[in-house]
Amino acid sequence: MFEKIIDIIEKHDSIVIFGHINPDGDCYGSAVGLKQALHLKYPDKKIYITGTGCPSFFKFLMPMDKVSDDTIANSLAILVDANDLWRMEDNRIFNAKAWAKIDHHVDAGTFTEGPLVVDEGANSCCDIIVRMVIEQNLPVDSIVANALYLGILTDSARFQFVEDYVGTFERVGFLCKHGADPKAINRILSLVNEKDLAAKGYIYTHYKKSKHGVISLVFPKEIIKELGLSTNQISNMVNLVGNVRGCPIWCSFAEYENGTVRVEFRSNGPAVQPVAASLGGGGHMYAAGVGLPKLDYQQIDEIIQMLDKVAEEYKKEQK
Repeated sequence: MFEKIIDIIEKHDSIVIFGHINPDGDCYGSAVGLKQALHLKYPDKKIYITGTGCPSFFKFLMPMDKVSDDTIANSLAILVDANDLWRMEDNRIFNAKAWAKIDHHVDAGTFTEGPLVVDEGANSCCDIIVRMVIEQNLPVDSIVANALYLGILTDSARFQFVEDYVGTFERVGFLCKHGADPKAINRILSLVNEKDLAAKGYIYTHYKKSKHGVISLVFPKEIIKELGLSTNQISNMVNLVGNVRGCPIWCSFAEYENGTVRVEFRSNGPAVQPVAASLGGGGHMYAAGVGLPKLDYQQIDEIIQMLDKVAEEYKKEQK
């Protein structure tokens, strides 16, 4: 399964690992875990990770690298946790020497630049990389183990969105045997400050609910600034309104300073990825997203109506 990926890695002395826009725990964990495993296996290769990553984990794992344009131009670029070049946070990926991809999102079939491993049924990109580590007998230390555990934990919503529990926990057990520290990771993930508390209060008092149970939140940039958070931080709080009885879909619309909007869809049953894809976005069946050019309340209402129809059909199927 991973032979072609390993083959192209072995052919390049310099490798840059790229993550998607608005990086999350799986994106950052995939990049760090893959970088460290490859560094241990091929100590003479130069391996970098680029993007903003997850700063709260920099001291526990590692910070991102500063990568020059020349380095990228002379390197193999490996995409992790995203389905195409245009989804990368660092758009210099287009200038790389060669490309490869490891991903678990719904595959649009548009990546044709190099070898790829895609498993749409995987709970996370980190889960795929754990399998690669095991099958290819790559070295594992505590950094590899903790980074890959972080990705599995966060992208599965703490093991809520898992199809293969037996396989997942076997791989999690493997990571724990090699130094993963779930207590430390949970402690970092659970840290909150007063700004977070204020944002939670706003979320719990300002959400709206559609006829068939779609919960929605809209965050204009003025509100985000008032709460003292970033657009990405407020977007990552979307699951605070998840799993409300009778509400199978929840979503948020958060405006950036430049006026563009980050949209997040989540579900505990209905497929929301097709809605995101129809708008030019993507993701997983139950967790997807899209970007909008501006905060247009009419468009937001239309999107919520689309989700409401999905929720309605889902409820009919459950009867």
